[in-house]
Amino acid sequence: MKNIVFLDKSTFPKTVKFPKFKFKNKFKGYDFTESSQVPSRIKNAHVIITNKIKLSEIDLSKALSLELIAITATGTNIIDLEYCKKNNILVCNLRDYASTAVAEHVFALILNLVKKIKGLEKDISKYIWQERKVFALLSHEISELKGKTLGIIGKGSIGKKVAKIAKAFEMNILFLSVRENKSNKLNNFLKKLDVLTIHCPLTTSTINLINLKKLKLMKKTAVIINTARGGIINENDLVKAVKMRVISGAGIDVSTEEPPNKSHPYYSILKYPNFIWTPHTAWASNETLQVAINQLFNNINSFYNGKSKNVVS
Repeated sequence: MKNIVFLDKSTFPKTVKFPKFKFKNKFKGYDFTESSQVPSRIKNAHVIITNKIKLSEIDLSKALSLELIAITATGTNIIDLEYCKKNNILVCNLRDYASTAVAEHVFALILNLVKKIKGLEKDISKYIWQERKVFALLSHEISELKGKTLGIIGKGSIGKKVAKIAKAFEMNILFLSVRENKSNKLNNFLKKLDVLTIHCPLTTSTINLINLKKLKLMKKTAVIINTARGGIINENDLVKAVKMRVISGAGIDVSTEEPPNKSHPYYSILKYPNFIWTPHTAWASNETLQVAINQLFNNINSFYNGKSKNVVS
């Protein structure tokens, strides 16, 4: 009998159908788990399922029966992987499950920004269109994507999916991998772009990868999109760049703290027509949610069948 604990089950809506485990188990799902509750909830667990609940060495040292940590996402920065490796605890994650959903969200943000949808809607709400005598309200400069240069940081499945969609818009595509992230390469890369979209993991080498100095290298007409991790862009610097019109706009789906507190710097520009902030939902289409939970159960079942999949550590 294996004890399975899901620490943040509410990250999946009730519409998602949970498959069955193919071994005897005792399953306990918690909607959410505070950091202070982690030790008591995992102490008898053989399997821990987590999406965003952090598991430190101190926490994990209390789970003496632990065999497997199954992350319901791709990112692994919430887990002390070094401790797991030393203590023969296998860690698995999800892979290639949200490429379509995230890529579509990226272009929803890009198109909203270059077509000035938010600003035009605001003008309509102020009756500016109604007061004009001509048929079209030309209060914002609108751009096309054809012929523009899209820069993608990250050559994984999501980055490649974004590139595939970009080709349909007849955009020029440039890739920069995290491994190529040398200062001179990044600087030259940014100078060429009309649109930058980020699809790399949050690591010690990518924290604050994009700051005000880097943003000033970009064209004033450029827009930046981040659906990866909040810490990759220096959030205070991005706010300054939007306010100072260093860049044309930004579309953000992530933040350093999630959910953010009321003092988060993005709130100061939330009403700006050239800034769009969505609540980490780029991945969360109905289809992707079901694919994710199916892959999660498959990872766990495969582990106990002696054929581990998507192993991180």
